[in-house]
Amino acid sequence: MLYAPSIDLRPFHVSDTAFFARLASDERVTRFIGNGQPWEQQTIQDRVTAALRQDPLDMVGASRWYLVTEANEPVGIVVSSLKDEGVEIGYWVSPDHWGRGIAGAMVDGALATISEVYGTRQLVARVDPANAASAKVLTRRGFQLRSSHDELDLYTLA
Repeated sequence: MLYAPSIDLRPFHVSDTAFFARLASDERVTRFIGNGQPWEQQTIQDRVTAALRQDPLDMVGASRWYLVTEANEPVGIVVSSLKDEGVEIGYWVSPDHWGRGIAGAMVDGALATISEVYGTRQLVARVDPANAASAKVLTRRGFQLRSSHDELDLYTLA
């Protein structure tokens, strides 16, 4: 029987930048993000700066990032951002931990944490249609495909 990994989500700190930079520089991780290419150092720094800004949660674009750990080891990043259609979630799993159920555990943790932080259950996620594994993680947790736009599928929590 497969057991869900025991993970913890905590707010992202500046000291987590190196871990995030490793993920953002890894073509396996960025394959389904943006233009599908590893991020340049300036893009990484701009995103980290925005993530640490702590804009008011009722402001469209406000984001909160979380470092995900298992046994105190970083295994991924969960991001959230207030959009017009709801709070968008995203997750990046370190390739060293793929195939272990980490993404599902991360989304489970995000559902509770992010809903509480933003005070809403209106959660959405955008997924590259070629990323079947991510779509499967979301649909197993109650997300439904709502639309496709700009070459991305929009899932909403039912």
